[in-house]
Amino acid sequence: MAKRTRRTERTPEENEAISDKVEVLLSEGYEIDQATAIAFRMFRDGELTIPRETSQEYRRQRTKKKSLIEQMRAAADFLGLDEILQNRNVKR
Repeated sequence: MAKRTRRTERTPEENEAISDKVEVLLSEGYEIDQATAIAFRMFRDGELTIPRETSQEYRRQRTKKKSLIEQMRAAADFLGLDEILQNRNVKR
């Protein structure tokens, strides 16, 4: 079994399952906050399938997403649009 961290008390595999469920819920039309809450509730209640180990494909995709997000933030900062990124979940 994977080692748990003190900070989160979740394994990387559990985090992967939660993240995957959030992505599914977002694709179904849920707002980010609601999708996240649903995924964590499902995790808490034992309704998520937890993979035995984090897949290399998942790690590769996460690294790519993080890199893209960093590039987008740098571009937004350069263009003076960083306030939009900070307020992206605020409803108007």
